[in-house]
Amino acid sequence: VRRSGRVSKPPIWLQDYIQPTKGKSAGCCKYPLSEVLTYDHITPKYQSYLSQFSVEVEPVTYQEAVKDKRWVEAMKSEIKALEDNHTWTLVPLPKGKKAIGCK
Repeated sequence: VRRSGRVSKPPIWLQDYIQPTKGKSAGCCKYPLSEVLTYDHITPKYQSYLSQFSVEVEPVTYQEAVKDKRWVEAMKSEIKALEDNHTWTLVPLPKGKKAIGCK
């Protein structure tokens, strides 16, 4: 049986995601690797291996996100981009109307 010599890589849509292993929780160690380690210059296979040691947890709620200055900056940047591109306009909620939720 002939095996391909092609290098196996994860799908492109998974490039920006690093999933911690189950059972680990934020704050489990005093100096998490995510504070000093970037995965930009290493192979996808080694990125996958190292991701098992990362404890960077993505916030699930808005209340969690606003506690992290990086997420606050990301949200500000996203809103600014939408406004600069005239994709949307932020307006006050009309009197007597109720904002809808999101998933």
